[in-house]
Amino acid sequence: MLRSFEIGLSAIRTHQRALNVIGNNIANASTPGYHRQEVHLVPRRPELDGGHYVGTGVEVAEVERVIDQATEDSILSNNALLSTAAARLSVAQDIESLLTPSDSSIHAYVSDFFNNLEAVANTPEVTTVRRELLTAAENVVYQFDTIDAGLQEQRQSRISEISDAVDNINRLVRDIADLNKKIRIGRALNQEPNDLLDKRDQLLNELTEVADVSVQTADNGREIVLLGNGALTISEDPAGLEVGYDDFGNVAVYATGPTRHQLNFTSGQLGGLLTAVNETIPEAQARLAQLAGEIVRAVDQVHATGLTETGGYNIIRGTRGVDSLTRSLISTGTTFPVNSGDVTVTVTDPATGQRTSHRVSINPYFDSITDIAARFDAIDGITASVAADTGRLTLSGDQLLQIDFAGRVDNIPDLSSYSGTGTPEFSGSYAGSTNDEWTVSFSGAGTIGVTNGLTAIVTNSAGQVVAQLEVGAGYAAGQPLAIADGVSVSFDNGTVAATDSTSVLVTANSDTSGLLAALGLNSLFEGTNIRSYQVRDDIQNDYSLLALSRTGFPGDAANFARIADLRDSRFDS
Repeated sequence: MLRSFEIGLSAIRTHQRALNVIGNNIANASTPGYHRQEVHLVPRRPELDGGHYVGTGVEVAEVERVIDQATEDSILSNNALLSTAAARLSVAQDIESLLTPSDSSIHAYVSDFFNNLEAVANTPEVTTVRRELLTAAENVVYQFDTIDAGLQEQRQSRISEISDAVDNINRLVRDIADLNKKIRIGRALNQEPNDLLDKRDQLLNELTEVADVSVQTADNGREIVLLGNGALTISEDPAGLEVGYDDFGNVAVYATGPTRHQLNFTSGQLGGLLTAVNETIPEAQARLAQLAGEIVRAVDQVHATGLTETGGYNIIRGTRGVDSLTRSLISTGTTFPVNSGDVTVTVTDPATGQRTSHRVSINPYFDSITDIAARFDAIDGITASVAADTGRLTLSGDQLLQIDFAGRVDNIPDLSSYSGTGTPEFSGSYAGSTNDEWTVSFSGAGTIGVTNGLTAIVTNSAGQVVAQLEVGAGYAAGQPLAIADGVSVSFDNGTVAATDSTSVLVTANSDTSGLLAALGLNSLFEGTNIRSYQVRDDIQNDYSLLALSRTGFPGDAANFARIADLRDSRFDS
């Protein structure tokens, strides 16, 4: 009879506990992190009664936390990915805010700069137009500097967010470690730590929003929490995290303790922030710097090959130097790339108007700035020097001679191999596509404008005939004869010998090496990077230094028209 009462009481007690669990499930249906619990009932141990084993009732075997580990892992993973995407989106929106087109954006300033270039090309005589151009040029480089500073400010802000995220991780890890200890003790006492496990899972959900977390089950059934792609185990006494820098200057997160090592976070808020400060923002800065540098380089390269309204310059000072006077350009580094090629420099005597052009070969793999200066210095009429402290090249014309890189055809060529008196004179502007050297010789001896069949033969550097010009009977001395590509030649009255010859350089590109922009020779801008570019101070103070012209004649602004045409250039990089 007593046993019957005990069996009934076991049923009442067991089902009361089951009802408590069900009530707890209902009460926590909306509680974040809570997992439904399920009661498992088993028969109580039977007892021997009169030779037979008789049941003694029912009892609770365990209260199981209902959980699908695959679903939990998926939630953790998706939380991390969502936080990563949110962090990257925030960074992208911040970058976009600096580049959004508006009346004061870089798009507007670049467009205004090229509009002002066209205005100067159309009305070079108006000084206010030149002043507006220089203001527009300053605005362009200032805006590039402003955007770069904005990107740098964003990067510093994100680094602060990384520090906050690491502090948050350290707090969560400490709380998880404390729960791990309590869970272990509870299991050792044969208690069911379901609520503790729920609290730990809730903390893991918070942690996975910040960093990548995974949970693995060991052979003994105990869960192991891993952080940073498994690089750190969160135990009861975990290592702390700190922010530092790796060997490449990138922001990194390290585990502290006896064996300090770097953790690789690829997801979560922290993974997104690390990608932002080490890749996304620096790449945006690099592309911005590349665009600014390409605009400055292209403009300076064309500006360097122009003339003022009155001709060349008595002195041209480089605005960009090198770090070593003796190492090759390729090893010391230049602001802009220098390739193997030639620079064509012209020396003009303003008293007579006679021009003499020379080609200076450039090989950046072997030539130092000192070697290049020596080649320019060896040219009659030019003095070249390099400042020891800045590595900048300066070219000056001896006495009142002028120098330029416009590549105009020499009007009076070298006559050292010429014995006759019927001397040639060249005119026009070369419109060909390649640099060359043309040689003029004669079909025989005779007198210009008198000898029947007397022909001037023009050949290129490959020995190919460019033109054959009748200069004998019927030719009027001094009359220009078209050779090709916009270049003409005329001959004075006089005689020529069959051995007479003279050569003239024809120049499509007076700098095939990029040296002029790299060294800032006759540039519009000065400075070596996006934070230092500005319009040259001397040009700001003297508009007449602007290289408007291709011919040196007043009213000619063809060189600025060439700069304005850069608007349509495509910078693939």
